[in-house]
Amino acid sequence: MDAHAKREPVDREIRRRQLARRLVAHGARTRTISLLTGLSRHQQATLRQRWRVPQNIRHRGPLPNSFANFRTNSRVREEAAALAALWRCVAHISSRSQAKVSEVECGEQLCDAFEIYLACLLKSEFEFEHLTLLARGLDEASTIALSNCTNCEGVILLDLQETRRYRCSHCHQWAEGRALSLPEGNVMSELPPEGGEAVQRELF
Repeated sequence: MDAHAKREPVDREIRRRQLARRLVAHGARTRTISLLTGLSRHQQATLRQRWRVPQNIRHRGPLPNSFANFRTNSRVREEAAALAALWRCVAHISSRSQAKVSEVECGEQLCDAFEIYLACLLKSEFEFEHLTLLARGLDEASTIALSNCTNCEGVILLDLQETRRYRCSHCHQWAEGRALSLPEGNVMSELPPEGGEAVQRELF
């Protein structure tokens, strides 16, 4: 047996513990860390004690499981679309040369996407598990999907069970405001003025 073969199990163990540390730093729940690293609850508790992790940074309770979390208001819709787009970019770049991605590799990609996202936004209401929910939803493609606003072509997170909303929040609000301001019976264009405030603003 050569030195490389002997080293592989050690490298895998180091890698999953490094991933666990990143996940702990992002407040990932114990169940999420177990799924992505294979570490048991006892192993995680031992590592947290060794790393002197404060208890107040840990998120507890049930995992986010509703896509309605991403539709509460216009800002949340925009942030969800940005986070989903970032995940797609990171996953594509990291996985294009591999037929299958391991759980540890997937966890590393999720951390990469979340860390880029946090570096771009000073404050966000989303937790790490919101990203894992988005990633799962995009992979299943039965409830949500990435698309483009039919007016300004900005990236939007499309609810596949909501057939009427194909515009970003800004274009939707602009159209509603125009409808209220025009005399009854007047025909209005669905398109906001080019370069106007209704075009979806960039988050970053």
